[in-house]
Amino acid sequence: MSTTRNSNAENLQADILVIGGGGAGLTAAIAAAEAGAKNIIVLEKAPSLGGNAGISHGIFAVESPAQKRLGIKISGDEVFKEKMESANWRVDPRLVRVIINKSGDIIRWLEEEGLKFNSILEFVVEGEGPKVFHMLGAGASGAVGHGLAETLIKGCQDRGVQLLCETAARKILIDEKGEVNGVLATTKDKELKITAKSVIIATGGFGENKEMINKYFPSHGDIFCNSLPQMTGDGILMAAEAGAVIGDQLAILLIGPQHYQGAGSLDILVRRPEVILVNKNGERYVDESLGLHHMDMASNCLSRQPGKICYALIDSKVKRDMIQKREVLSGIEGQKGNNGAWMDELENDFQSDAAEGTAKVADSWEEIAEWMGAKPEALRATVEQYSSFCDKGYDADFLKEERYLLPLRTPPYYAVLGRQGCDTTVGGIKINHRMEVINKQDSLISGLYAVGDNASGWEFIDYSFRSAGAALCFALCSGYIAGENAAKYVLGNK
Repeated sequence: MSTTRNSNAENLQADILVIGGGGAGLTAAIAAAEAGAKNIIVLEKAPSLGGNAGISHGIFAVESPAQKRLGIKISGDEVFKEKMESANWRVDPRLVRVIINKSGDIIRWLEEEGLKFNSILEFVVEGEGPKVFHMLGAGASGAVGHGLAETLIKGCQDRGVQLLCETAARKILIDEKGEVNGVLATTKDKELKITAKSVIIATGGFGENKEMINKYFPSHGDIFCNSLPQMTGDGILMAAEAGAVIGDQLAILLIGPQHYQGAGSLDILVRRPEVILVNKNGERYVDESLGLHHMDMASNCLSRQPGKICYALIDSKVKRDMIQKREVLSGIEGQKGNNGAWMDELENDFQSDAAEGTAKVADSWEEIAEWMGAKPEALRATVEQYSSFCDKGYDADFLKEERYLLPLRTPPYYAVLGRQGCDTTVGGIKINHRMEVINKQDSLISGLYAVGDNASGWEFIDYSFRSAGAALCFALCSGYIAGENAAKYVLGNK
């Protein structure tokens, strides 16, 4: 991504200062400029711009121009009701309503900026969920990340926004009236004081801050996170020091089971319903078809297993039959391509990952158990009992769908390590539906806004993949709304 090096000046002035140059921050800066603000600065502590948005796959939206072009009818009212009910109304209903209503318009705005959304997926079994996941095209090449980041960077540059990379905000300044009036920041070789009439916090989540993960999501501090290294919760910590309410409606975007980033076919296999999933003791613990309908629930089950790891087991016959059918079952596979081509890589990936110690191919379950560190008799008993369920067409333990009950009796046998992971955290700073930050006295911190993954009210505890792309949607929509409101604030139109 293109960058702008930091200024030599030790004191700067801005009307609006945005902390964080990811999707939320860049969108906020553009929106503020479109609303008439002139002197806008974006600070980014990393060497380049884009943040997690730059590695994103798709955007959640309803009633978008792209959906209308493709003949997809999605009701914002229905999506709102479903989201509120799934969260037991523990999210901010007014904020949720505003974001859902804005989501389709954000797609329109991005298309006017040059992006074109030609593929819309559902992440659960086809026909069971809403098609809300907007991508630029089919397969991995249709991921929005790079194109989105470049579009937002160009949008800022075209509107005269000053972009300062390798410049980290350290403290939000509040005057004696309780109003925001600037930020202290550091570069590689100096400290900066930047006065500003309004500050927008857009620093992202804290997936790479293990201390904060353990504080807000106890026992999850050791899980793998797909966030970029700079996602350490800086904005939340600065907001807390400025008097904001913190810890309100936090969610972690769990992904599990997963294999290893970039592992390709095996990363998909551990989520396929044809496998048996067992924990490190060789005990089956879940309905393996659950992830097709409720990926968040499948992740929650894995969180309760020893070490938050599992093993996906399959035999030669099931693997061969699966490859012959080439059935694509979910939207997450659709990201890899729509024809099941990932299955052609299974054998090679098994061999290469077995050499790395993260998969195993063997002629007996005893060998698999030894590799896992489980008792051989325990694993064999699990597989034999499961196969007996398959013979009867009834899963007496967890009621797995009958069509996926396939006995494992044909060697060689295959095992894949699965582990718990997360993409990001969502929430932390309490805001209202105008993205204004709320302090501990339940009043506004005038001129201070929070957006994207470091702001609360959009998600609660679980991230539902029926609304896949919701984190990026919230980043862009909240950023745009905050930019507009910050401009009104500094221009005296509020």
